[in-house]
Amino acid sequence: MKKLNADELLHYIVALLLQYLSDLADTSDLPSQQFAYGEKTAYTECLEILSLWEYAAEAGIDFDIEQRFPL
Repeated sequence: MKKLNADELLHYIVALLLQYLSDLADTSDLPSQQFAYGEKTAYTECLEILSLWEYAAEAGIDFDIEQRFPL
């Protein structure tokens, strides 16, 4: 993989987190799904932190994260 500058890397991370959260969209909080629920919680928290970035909207975080990915 080629080296990325900070802006490219942040865009890449946002895209990955959005993909991971989309993949986990149907995860419930049943005991058998605790690991997947933990992943979803961690990815959501990371995305919320990245939403503080001044260019977050340009990277695709232009929505209410908690509404789109409820925990």
